[in-house]
Amino acid sequence: MRLFLDVLIFILLVPVLFMLAYQNGVLDGYVSDDLIPADPFIKAELAQTTSGSDLSRRIDKALDEGAFDDAVMYADIADYMGSAIEAGTAARLAREKAPGRTALRNTGSFFEGFITGEGGDTASFMGAITSDLTVVGDLRDIGVEGTKLGNGEEYSRLVLGLSVVGLTATAATVATGGSAIPARIGVSLLKVARKAGTLTARFTRDLGRLVSEAVNFEKLRGTLRSVDLADSAATRHAIADYANGVSMAKLSPVLGNVAALEKTIGPAETVRLMKFVETTDDLANVTKMSGKLGTKTRGIAELTGKTSLRAFKTVANLILWALGWGWALAAAVGAAFLGSLRRRFRARSVSSRG
Repeated sequence: MRLFLDVLIFILLVPVLFMLAYQNGVLDGYVSDDLIPADPFIKAELAQTTSGSDLSRRIDKALDEGAFDDAVMYADIADYMGSAIEAGTAARLAREKAPGRTALRNTGSFFEGFITGEGGDTASFMGAITSDLTVVGDLRDIGVEGTKLGNGEEYSRLVLGLSVVGLTATAATVATGGSAIPARIGVSLLKVARKAGTLTARFTRDLGRLVSEAVNFEKLRGTLRSVDLADSAATRHAIADYANGVSMAKLSPVLGNVAALEKTIGPAETVRLMKFVETTDDLANVTKMSGKLGTKTRGIAELTGKTSLRAFKTVANLILWALGWGWALAAAVGAAFLGSLRRRFRARSVSSRG
């Protein structure tokens, strides 16, 4: 009996000690993050922070506010958790997903985003990014911010710098057969995020520093003063001549991570997720997390406050996960025991009647 208890304690204690060592970085040289599956830990924490009824309330509120994307996101989280949403909420969401409603919702928003470069929903974000990918957005922003720069007025250094980088990346994409596409996409997304107000102050500061290293603004001022910024063709030609002075080396990894995020979850969610990014390391973590969770990433981050897969892999969530399995195992054993009792009772009843 003593040996059995010792073995039992050992079996229970080893996972806890392992997770403690993992959390504190003791095993970093031996255990990769991918070795430990994240799903059980994420679901264990979600079970402590939300429920089917809570998610139903969030879906209804999102629909009331016209935030259809948020409603779909919360429904996806409920499905991921295995929690049913309320019947009325499910029916309401299904109506909003109808093709007619979707087309009506998206058409106006797309053109608004294309013209202004700003947005608040998926369609408008797509419009804003499309305008940038066709260089219309970059030329528009260079015209607006470049005019302010030339007049000595306050201007957005970040938007102007990113627009110049965007035109440079477009030229490089053509010249290299497409290898600069991630940089081109990354620039567009960051500009839209800046205008949407989803870039954090710290990340904006760090990104601004990288843009300033990439773009020589004093030289750019002279280039822009020499051209009529209302003439799109002349502006594009002037920036193309200036492009040799743009250094992308330090900025490219950031743009690549943003493009990778967009490839996984789409442009709108990428823009929205930027509010959780404080540093370039945060961006890498969020990108990796989205590769696992897809468009649920933002909702899970909002519900739990965590923006990396590793952050979920804690002793507390290990215990919650184990308890979940423990209850399931106890229920299975209990069901088997009750089934055995019923069979014995029936056998005795048949025997007594015989």
